[in-house]
Amino acid sequence: MARRPTRELILSTALALFNEEGLAEVGSVDIASVMGISPGNLHYHFKGKVLIIEELYARFESEMRMVLDAPVNNPLQLEDNWVYLYIIFEEIYDFRFFYRNLGWVFEKIPELAPQFARLLRAKEGAFDSLVSTLRGEGFIDLSDSEADALVQRLTMHYTFWLPHSDLRFPDMASKALINRGVYAALIQVIPYWSENKDGAQRLLSEFFEAQA
Repeated sequence: MARRPTRELILSTALALFNEEGLAEVGSVDIASVMGISPGNLHYHFKGKVLIIEELYARFESEMRMVLDAPVNNPLQLEDNWVYLYIIFEEIYDFRFFYRNLGWVFEKIPELAPQFARLLRAKEGAFDSLVSTLRGEGFIDLSDSEADALVQRLTMHYTFWLPHSDLRFPDMASKALINRGVYAALIQVIPYWSENKDGAQRLLSEFFEAQA
């Protein structure tokens, strides 16, 4: 089996360390030590931790955009919406150190702030498309201002769910955590359901229990 290039190993090692220990606690020397290479070797590929973080962010945004731009196969089906929202959360979880360390990132690498804001707008666009489809087909009934507020709440939910979960569910397994996050997102749509609201909420709760 061919060995992965050192640059790729640096990125994958850094991602694992950042996710587990946080950005402030991990330096370039720590990454090199875990890899079993010299700091000079690491510096040859990345001249500092900031450049590693910037490269990881570029990859994260690229992957997120592919997910956000992918249409839901059938947005009127609970299962398809669940899978779509799960995949978004899964991508966020794979790069969770960004969401757990936003203050640190924007303080140390301020140029990432407008890039992250651009990604938030892409999230808003994806959720707006989903809400608009459900609304256009008559599945939900809400005003323009309510629709906009719902899109904003979903965007905020997908931005701050992980820090919230760290406090509420610190020992929860990743799959269960993501499923709970998807449920918490979809339950926000139920108050606007046009017909048989109780039945829709019961169906969503049953689906959530089935994932567990």
